[in-house]
Amino acid sequence: MNCIHLIVAFLSLSACRREAPPGRLQGLWVGTLEVGGDLKFIRAEFARARSGMRGALHLAGAGDLLLVRASESSSHAYFEMRRGDDEFVFVGAFREESIVGRVHHGGEQVTFELHRTLRIDPRLLDVYAGTYLQRNGDSRAIEDCTDELGWQQLIYVDRSGGRKALFPSSENTFYFGPGYLIPGPIEGSITFFGATEGRASQILVEQAGWEPEIAWRSGPSAVRSRNPHGCSPLRESRAHLKAGHSG
Repeated sequence: MNCIHLIVAFLSLSACRREAPPGRLQGLWVGTLEVGGDLKFIRAEFARARSGMRGALHLAGAGDLLLVRASESSSHAYFEMRRGDDEFVFVGAFREESIVGRVHHGGEQVTFELHRTLRIDPRLLDVYAGTYLQRNGDSRAIEDCTDELGWQQLIYVDRSGGRKALFPSSENTFYFGPGYLIPGPIEGSITFFGATEGRASQILVEQAGWEPEIAWRSGPSAVRSRNPHGCSPLRESRAHLKAGHSG
């Protein structure tokens, strides 16, 4: 019942004023959807077409959902997605370059979070992938997991060997969240510099709670996945992420 009241209220507010087709919703997004304590990775893309807005959302392990309709106000986004006869209603609040809210499906509600990202020139993945060394000898690795994951994807291997997906906010700056395929809340960023002769020469790592770090490329070769489990998405839970932060 709360789901129905919320949706009706949103549509009523939208109908009270003339709105242009959704503008802030357009673009490429990555994020998570919480199901039974597990965080499932999602990717969504929305674009304006002659017939209105078109879009699709990929839910890891469950395939694609197609956009039925979308609307937005100055503070909220509303979009309906469908997979076969299943309907999913997303209602979320804009927070700068993110959307946070709930998905209504089959009489139940789960939380979702989306963060804006970009599609970049795929040649840059080879430019950035590689091993980088700090002055003290510590290494940082950037892996290209595009082939295994099926979309443009660099992975950052941090000081403890933890692996975090990188999502572009510009052509040379990428952000990462607290887990492998958990984009938010955003925890830090990596900026690539000196891309000459087809390779970036150094990286700047900025992460909450740590001093900024600079590392220089070691060797010319790009790095593909060296993780024994490959680049397959890992199951993440809020309890797991909380435990990781406490360590």
